Amino acid sequence: MREPEGQTSSHLESTAAQVGTPLVRYGLNSEGTLDAKTSADEGDGPVAVLVCHGMGQQVRYETISSVAHAIRKQAGMLSGAANIKAVGVRLSYENGSFLARAELDWTDSADKKHSVHVYEAYWAPLTQGQVSYWDTIVFLLSAGWNGLKWSKFLRWSEFKRWMFDGRKTMKIGPATKAGILAVLAFLGVQVAIIAYVLATLGGQYKAVLAENIPTIGDPGFLHGCLRLLTPFFPGIVRIIHAPLFVVDWWKASALLVLWFALIAEALFVRSFLIEYVGDVAAYISPYKDSKFDEIRTKIQNVGLSVGKTIYNFGSSPAVPHYPKIVVVGHSLGSVLAYDTLNALINLDNVSAAGGRRNVMQRTRALVTFGSPLDKTAFIFRMQARNDQSWIREQLAASVQPLIVSYPLYRPVNFDWINIWSKADVISGELNYYDDGSHPVNAWPCVQNMIDPDARRPFCAHLQYWNNPLLREQLYRLVTT
Repeated sequence: MREPEGQTSSHLESTAAQVGTPLVRYGLNSEGTLDAKTSADEGDGPVAVLVCHGMGQQVRYETISSVAHAIRKQAGMLSGAANIKAVGVRLSYENGSFLARAELDWTDSADKKHSVHVYEAYWAPLTQGQVSYWDTIVFLLSAGWNGLKWSKFLRWSEFKRWMFDGRKTMKIGPATKAGILAVLAFLGVQVAIIAYVLATLGGQYKAVLAENIPTIGDPGFLHGCLRLLTPFFPGIVRIIHAPLFVVDWWKASALLVLWFALIAEALFVRSFLIEYVGDVAAYISPYKDSKFDEIRTKIQNVGLSVGKTIYNFGSSPAVPHYPKIVVVGHSLGSVLAYDTLNALINLDNVSAAGGRRNVMQRTRALVTFGSPLDKTAFIFRMQARNDQSWIREQLAASVQPLIVSYPLYRPVNFDWINIWSKADVISGELNYYDDGSHPVNAWPCVQNMIDPDARRPFCAHLQYWNNPLLREQLYRLVTT
């Protein structure tokens, strides 16, 4: 087999016991994760990356490919293409389902060998067809109303949140209320456009049904078919019969173009609301009692299942397969990544001594980008109003150890990196996951980083994947 340019596969030596090919292998997840002579205490062995994809339909393995490509590209830039080995993949069967990973190997400029295994928590199919257009509208209106109640117009305001063994005061910016009103106004316009388009199309359809359907073979069959379509093309009669380029012709042409533009815009917005905002509604709504609670639980179980395999929960031997792990989440996937890491820490906390896997000691970082986590902490949640509510808030914090204790769950080996852009309306700084006792963006607080290359409105949310900042941070975290 001819190797890809600048790559070799000598690191993937076949043995009689190995199943598959040099670059596509099958077997237990534990195979190849630690050499038999390597001690986990020495910090050697491959690094694992668990990535959670964002909202909207995703292709299976696309997120693995994106993360692997980012790390590999940065390694090639720093070490040279000749030192980057061919990408291997392994398919295993874990916790009742097939689990795939990409395997990266390279040697850096200091002649140090590196190995990274990339996994994904793939949950996209769980929300397909489960959220209606009106579900998303109700969700957005409810979230907007909740945000308006707690913010002030062009003035700083605040709300309190239970974190780090106490009630912490969180600041709400003076532009928050104006921003929410602008979003609600835009939503109202879009709902009106969609309603108008659907009502008009319905009327046009009724007008077509009222016409006599032409008979095949009738001399006027073609003319009759064109007459049936006329209601769907407002102004078409004037365009056909009026002299070219006179005032009436231009008006009729403009009306027709505007109509089809409205249809295209309505279809796009409606599809976006169902496909993308619908995922958010399905996952975030269950912070209150919601019909989507079962979907959210299934999504969380996907993340937890992959995480348990990576951290070696319920497996033997007790020696961890991966001494260092990085958890990554984009967009809504950052909320799942946050929930998954918290769940794994809790699993560690409640396990017997022999079943613990030292989750925080082995977790190198949580990387979030394009993340709405601050919005979920403020807009999409219930705010405590009395002492009874604070008991609930304290219980809710207990399942989020990342906001329970800095010494225990933000150890010296752990970084929380958040990459965001001002051009990305979904993302933002994460300020509601620290108690303000430390300098902003300094460890152990969330380290917020603006991506200077994600600056195209509406596109910025996806631009992170191909920009240098994400590549550099991922490479740094898996190699240091």
